[in-house]
Amino acid sequence: MRNLSLALVMPALMALASPIAHADDQQDVAAIVAAANDYLANELRTYGNKAQFQIGKIDQRLILPRCEKIEVSLPSGNRLVGNSSVKVRCAQGANWAVNVPVSISLTAPYLVASRPLPSGHVMTEADFQKREGELSQLPPTVVLDPQLAIGRTLVGGLAVGAPLRSDQLRAAFAVKANEFVKVIAHGNGFEVTSEGRALTNAAEGQKVSVKMASGSTVHGVAKSEGVVEIQY
Repeated sequence: MRNLSLALVMPALMALASPIAHADDQQDVAAIVAAANDYLANELRTYGNKAQFQIGKIDQRLILPRCEKIEVSLPSGNRLVGNSSVKVRCAQGANWAVNVPVSISLTAPYLVASRPLPSGHVMTEADFQKREGELSQLPPTVVLDPQLAIGRTLVGGLAVGAPLRSDQLRAAFAVKANEFVKVIAHGNGFEVTSEGRALTNAAEGQKVSVKMASGSTVHGVAKSEGVVEIQY
C-alpha cells in the first residue's frame, strides 16, 4: 500500500533543482515522508491491522532549506480516514511547511438503529447495535461510542440498520419549559438563590429565560437538571 501516487500541492517556497544548490543545505525529502509515516503509525496504532494508510509521493525536485526539527499535525477540518492530508512543517532551523496527501482505510465498529426509531425518541441501549465497516464510506458524524447516544433525543426518524449520526442527536434538556427551576445568581462577592419558571427548553450550557415570582424575566445558562445560573 506504499505505491499510491497522489497530486501534492506544494507551498510557494517550492522550487526546482538548481545547479548552485548544495545538498548539505537542503532538506532530505525522504525525512518528510518518514515523519508523516511515523505520525500516522502512532495515531492509528490502537486500531492495529484494521487501519492502513498510503502516503502520496512527494516531488523529488522539491528544494527546501535543511530543517533541524520536523513536526507533523492534522490540519483543522481534516480527518484520519479516507483521502486526507497531514501538515509537515519545520519547527527549528528553517521556515517551511508542506501538506502531504494521505489515504487512510479504517475499519471500526459504529452504531446503527436496531429497530425503526421515531423523531423525538430518547435513545437507550436497546435502540442500537454495533456494526463494523469502513469509516471512509460512512458519514463523518457517524457515532462510534454508545455513551454519546444514550439519553439523547433523536431528531428525525431512523430506519432499522441506518447509521446513527451525532448531528441527529440532541442533548437531553436540563431545563424544560413551564417547569420550576432553581435560579442561582452570582456576582462580586455574593450568591443569591431563588426560584422561577423556565420559559423555554434548554440543554446544559444553553441560554434560557426564566420568569421569576416577581413577574420579571431573567436570562441565564442551564447548568444541570433544574438549575439555571446567572452571572452579574
